[in-house]
Amino acid sequence: MSFELASLTDKLADVLVEPATSGNNGGTVYRLNLGELPAGRAISFAELILPKGFPETGIARIRLSPESELRVPHVERDGFLCIDGDPGPGRGLDGEERVVSLVANFFRKFLAPWCNGDLDADFSKEPQNYWDVHVARLKSNDDTARGIWTVDEIPRKAQIREGLLLHPARLVIASDGDNQFVQRLIASLGFRAKQRVRVIIADIPISRSFVPSTWPRNTDELLRLLQARLKPPDFQRFIEKTLRRRRSREHRIALFRNHEGGFGFVLPGGPPVILQEGNRQRARRPPTRIQPISVDRIDPMWTVGRDQISQVSDRQQKHVVVLGAGALGSPVIEQIAKAGIGKITIVDSDVMETANLGRHLLGVPFLEYSKADSVANEVSRNHPSCTIKAINDKAEAWLSTVELKGVDAVLDLTGEPSVRWQLNEARRKHPCKMLVGWMEPFVAAAHVCALTSETLWFPDETSTEDRFNSLEAIDWPDGVIRQVPGCSSRFQAYTSANAAYAVAMVTENALLLIDEEMKSSKAVSWIRGREFLDKQWKNLTYRDWAKGAEQHPGIMLERAFI
Repeated sequence: MSFELASLTDKLADVLVEPATSGNNGGTVYRLNLGELPAGRAISFAELILPKGFPETGIARIRLSPESELRVPHVERDGFLCIDGDPGPGRGLDGEERVVSLVANFFRKFLAPWCNGDLDADFSKEPQNYWDVHVARLKSNDDTARGIWTVDEIPRKAQIREGLLLHPARLVIASDGDNQFVQRLIASLGFRAKQRVRVIIADIPISRSFVPSTWPRNTDELLRLLQARLKPPDFQRFIEKTLRRRRSREHRIALFRNHEGGFGFVLPGGPPVILQEGNRQRARRPPTRIQPISVDRIDPMWTVGRDQISQVSDRQQKHVVVLGAGALGSPVIEQIAKAGIGKITIVDSDVMETANLGRHLLGVPFLEYSKADSVANEVSRNHPSCTIKAINDKAEAWLSTVELKGVDAVLDLTGEPSVRWQLNEARRKHPCKMLVGWMEPFVAAAHVCALTSETLWFPDETSTEDRFNSLEAIDWPDGVIRQVPGCSSRFQAYTSANAAYAVAMVTENALLLIDEEMKSSKAVSWIRGREFLDKQWKNLTYRDWAKGAEQHPGIMLERAFI
């Protein structure tokens, strides 16, 4: 081992307590000399831990005594201190320099400020982190619930509401089952939501997050807090069965939340839950103490954009039709669902074949199944904030029989001229936004035409010119076989990685169009350079407008759609 412990103890003789001891997994542990700490600031011990293999592998850390957790800020689970410390191997410092830096930071940035009271307000900087530590410390296999998911906005006033406790997941959803999003969410959980138990929730908005000195630690403290926040009739209704009967008919849960996070408690009492364990059933006894539980948000504003993408709320009200669920359409459908679109209709008559596997959203389990049905089921299962409907029909046939009234945008990802014509006619009757996306062979180029509601693909009823081919970047010889969905059983080879560029470009422009951030119709093209083209097919020529791409790995060009 290149690291000499004797040299280290010489440099830190004043603060390392000899002798060192062996830690877990073969590490080395030194106690630190903390000196005399002020009254009320005592810490039983602090220790420097050097993991086995240090300094070549692992990082040195400092751990405080167990009673420091939730009493001293910046202490994580198992007592490890979160401060600027060992930068780790490969940062230009040897082992001694790393340890000396860690120990110096401990005394200068942590111990001295702690003794002076300068860290007392630091619990409020990361309240959810300390709450998670608290929940983990008291967690047991017999807990009634393991967590709460919230699906809606924080109430303006304290209220009593119903929720669902799902087993075997032991997960509480703070909403009743009448909410369609909740229904889809439960369906997505599958066997984890096999049993559903009604619970009563006191949903309390709070202006400041709890910290260890303010969160309730027993039933009496929790009830006093609830009594102060709830209207008297609501408080009585919430507690009467819990207090007057040994076992109430429903579990009672207190939920406190603000924009920083949430804090949950299961009150004592409640009915036993009958769990199916193999061929046997077991009754889980209700808790005899308040049980703290973690709170997570699963509403679209949080899961899609972490509250920083304001368009999500409007996107939830949008209806988008996607024509084509193939190599381009299937990942675009997933991406716009992830982006918060609330309703998607998929139209595709094809089934999954082995030739699709390398570049489709779906895999082997879906072979010989409908693409539209399978994509709809898979995406809605993973992203229940989106309602998805599948139409197993050719896009042009479906367009000839329906109206686009109420549709916000149609994405044509089929590459079929008959689809573009039929969509054009449907948009004459009910104008809506339209996007056409496609890829050239080998994904040497990809294109998006994003049209506002006022722009038609064929400008008048007598027009026969389809601008599709004229918008392409490269002149392709007849020997190049193009893969056009629904047009041929032969495929032009390209990988999913190549297509990812096109997927991103189509998705981003579709969202700009849907969000009404695109004020005029335009064509956007991503074109690969000469080096890429020559690897696929020799002597290909660019069209005049695209020649600027030749000397680059790839460039994006934007033009007005005329």
